[in-house]
Amino acid sequence: MITEKGRIAQKINYDALTESALAEAGSVLLHCCCAPCATSVTERVIKTIKPVLYYYNPNIYPEAEYLKRLSELEKLARHFSLELISEPYDENEFLGAIAGFENEKEGGARCPVCFRVRLEKTATRAKREGLAAFCTTLTVSPHKNASLVNAIGEEVAAARDILWIPSDFKKRNGYLRSCQMCRELYIYRQNYCGCRFSIAREENE
Repeated sequence: MITEKGRIAQKINYDALTESALAEAGSVLLHCCCAPCATSVTERVIKTIKPVLYYYNPNIYPEAEYLKRLSELEKLARHFSLELISEPYDENEFLGAIAGFENEKEGGARCPVCFRVRLEKTATRAKREGLAAFCTTLTVSPHKNASLVNAIGEEVAAARDILWIPSDFKKRNGYLRSCQMCRELYIYRQNYCGCRFSIAREENE
C-alpha cells in the first residue's frame, strides 16, 4: 500500500520478477519518460521480449522540450528497430491532475500523481493496441522510488484488467549503463526531470 507520504514501507526485490513477467506477458507497451532512461531499459527488455515504446509525458515543459525529447526517443527506437507510439503534447492534462499540489516540493506529493497520470494512460493505450502488459522506464532513475512506481502500476493494472511488469531497472548498474549508452549513441541528456516545477527547482539551486 502507498502511505500518506507516498512512500512504501516494505522493500521488494523486483529483479527476478521483471524477467519472468516479461516472458509470461508475450507483449508489452513500455512507457518511456525520456530517451536517456529508455536506453539501458530497452537494451535489457529486448533480451526477453520485443517491446513497443510509448511516449506520453504531459508533465514536460515547455513544448519545445517535449518535442526535443521525443526526437531523441525516435532516434533510440530506430537504433533498436522498434515501434514507437507517441501522444500529442497537452500540458493541461498534467496541470489538471496535480491541481492543489503546485506548491509541493520536487520529489514530494505531486510526483506520485504525475506517475499515476502517465501509467493510467499507458495501460489504456496498451489495451487499445491489444498488448498484454505495460511497464515504465521510470524505475531506472536513482531519483525515483521504484517501490512507489510499482505500487501505482499494480493499482492501475488491477483497475484496468491488464498485466503490470514490475521493475527496478536501476539495479544491475542500469542507471550507469544508461549514462554510458547516451554517450555512445549521442543521446541528449536533459538537466531537469521535466515539469515546470522541476525547472524552478534547478534555477533556485
